[in-house]
Amino acid sequence: MADEKAKAAKNKKVNKMKAAELETKLNELKTTQGGLQSEYARTLIRRKKALGK
Repeated sequence: MADEKAKAAKNKKVNKMKAAELETKLNELKTTQGGLQSEYARTLIRRKKALGK
């Protein structure tokens, strides 16, 4: 059951993330996945702008 919670948190949908979660993920991506140039990072940035923060 603990594994399910950890996995669910890891695979959270971008459109359900809050601003603080987006910022945390973006900070993690700065050193992985090709930096902020990856498609995932660009999606997170678009979501952050959509939230107005």
